[in-house]
Amino acid sequence: MALISASQIKFIRSLQQKKFRDQHGLFVAEGEKIARELLSSGQEARIICGLSSWIEENRNILGKAEIITVSPRELDRISGLKTANKVVVVAEKPSFGLPRSFAKDELVVMLDDIRDPGNLGTIIRTADWFGVRHLVCSLSTADVYNPKVVQASMGSLFRVKVHYADLPGTIRDMGDKLSVYATSAGGDNIYKSSLKLPAALIIGNEARGVSKEAASLAGKMLSVPAFGPGAESLNAAVSCGIVMSFFRMAAGE
Repeated sequence: MALISASQIKFIRSLQQKKFRDQHGLFVAEGEKIARELLSSGQEARIICGLSSWIEENRNILGKAEIITVSPRELDRISGLKTANKVVVVAEKPSFGLPRSFAKDELVVMLDDIRDPGNLGTIIRTADWFGVRHLVCSLSTADVYNPKVVQASMGSLFRVKVHYADLPGTIRDMGDKLSVYATSAGGDNIYKSSLKLPAALIIGNEARGVSKEAASLAGKMLSVPAFGPGAESLNAAVSCGIVMSFFRMAAGE
């Protein structure tokens, strides 16, 4: 096991920024749960920086990564969290493509310009809960390897495949393979709607909703009705979770 150098600390810290993540094809995952999820998923880890106690406890899942034992003070220096949590992993960004066909029970979620990293991470975690295997993000959606997204996903990022693509073009390509739905405040009440799988579900920007071009490609617009008088709108991640839940209930096998 090696000791960490000043240049390694600088390098790992640089991965908090997207331009360096893109340049090196790497990202950072922090904390005991997320590190274990990553390492157990088969994801390629390049560097593991951990407290000696954590390294010893998890030696069976460390793989071929470079192992660096760090002190609590050094961990604080490389961590992007307010309170560092025992381990920081530098991992390779995976590469995969969308499948050409989908199972009859498949639900694909498409994110149209979701900007908030916390929302994106929560959507990934919720998608994992509802068995969604693929998320397709517009090119303007937040970076899935932003540390805030990785943290908010709570390890689900390593089970849900996240793709970035031109959304309208992708929807057109999938048009004959999936029923396409989009969320909108003026859409049909989801609780009274008939839904069909396999399907693509488009979730729009936190402030502006689904873009006109993407909405024009949806076969049906859906809304979650309000039952209380106070709230102006739903958080994008909450709305997405409600709609995914209803899909599993109403369009089940």
